Amino acid sequence: MKRLIILAAIILTSVSVKAQTYFNNARADYDSYFETKFGVQLSGNLSSASTGSNFTTSNIAGFTAGVNIDFPVNYTVSIVPAVLFTQKGFSANTPSGSYTQRSQSIDVPVLAKFRSNGAINFYLGPQVSYLISNSSQFNQNFSSGDRSSYQYGGSNIRLQGVAGVGVDVSRTLSLHGRYAFDLNSTSQNGNPTTPTYRMQAWQFGFGVNI
Repeated sequence: MKRLIILAAIILTSVSVKAQTYFNNARADYDSYFETKFGVQLSGNLSSASTGSNFTTSNIAGFTAGVNIDFPVNYTVSIVPAVLFTQKGFSANTPSGSYTQRSQSIDVPVLAKFRSNGAINFYLGPQVSYLISNSSQFNQNFSSGDRSSYQYGGSNIRLQGVAGVGVDVSRTLSLHGRYAFDLNSTSQNGNPTTPTYRMQAWQFGFGVNI
């Protein structure tokens, strides 16, 4: 009996502590914001690269998909790490001709999520991007000698920044728009004709808590 009483006390204490995380202390009603939430997310991407001398770029389409965890810190801030598969790239016009470069990467953002009084949230934080593959498609006017100068020549690991805004449609569904950008150059073969560049991507999508 004594063991049962002790076990019951432990369970009640655990439930009480957990319940406190579910409620906003300023109000006496349930607030799911304080739950740790696991989620999946999917975004459509419009990505490009910075433009340089004799080098203009335009957007190409791709997608981002992956999983995330939302850890509440207090009533206004939570930390949201994620693991994402991302397609990025750009189209470019150069003195040698035009080409399109596409890449696939694993992105690991760790974002601070700032909660407003309503359903709107703001995101800001760093992201590490690991390049899985990269390919370039050149038009027929591109000489074989020039093509090597425009191939990707940077590191497979890139440090990026992410900023964005989200809307909580319900407890399980949210919408987001984000801007991801390279903090370091993605090429080591830069010169006035084939300049270094930085990738950037606009991402618009949704997340589902599971």
